[in-house]
Amino acid sequence: MNIKSFNKAILLILGAITILIWSLLIWDYLHGGVPAHHLLANKDLPKISNWWGAVTVPFTSFLLLSSLKTRITFENDQVPAHLILKECYSFFAAMLYAVILSVSFALGNTQISGLLFLGLPLTALFFPIYRSSYFLGFLVGMMYTFGGVLPVIIGTIMSIICYLLFILFHPPSIKSVTKTTV
Repeated sequence: MNIKSFNKAILLILGAITILIWSLLIWDYLHGGVPAHHLLANKDLPKISNWWGAVTVPFTSFLLLSSLKTRITFENDQVPAHLILKECYSFFAAMLYAVILSVSFALGNTQISGLLFLGLPLTALFFPIYRSSYFLGFLVGMMYTFGGVLPVIIGTIMSIICYLLFILFHPPSIKSVTKTTV
């Protein structure tokens, strides 16, 4: 894939995500109103309307896709197919993880959703889940259940935590696994 078609693909992905969040908001509006969520699920804290997702999701998606574009290396005006596949796998893995987390939370099974949420830092010791493709998958996977604002806030905080964990503890954890298997 050349750079021009890669840029078109990024614009198509951004357009699809924007249409997805706007469709969700219009659906909510026509079926009982757009919900709002309390910060940290605490009724003492203010509510954030899902309408904000109309701005936060496209803007965050644009930033994440721009970051992805700058991180991918181009060889002779071409994007290597293995890099595109790697980013797609990262996106879909994070989206599946977020969907399972969201569904378990929506069904009231907070033990599973809590375990999955707390499993993110452990996963960060072995995988670079702070990267933009993971964050974008996490955002898209949680949008339906939590709207467009809370996944951005939670994803940003978890990305920072996971980045620090990966940078600080990844090399020692890999070395310890390597030493025990050798």
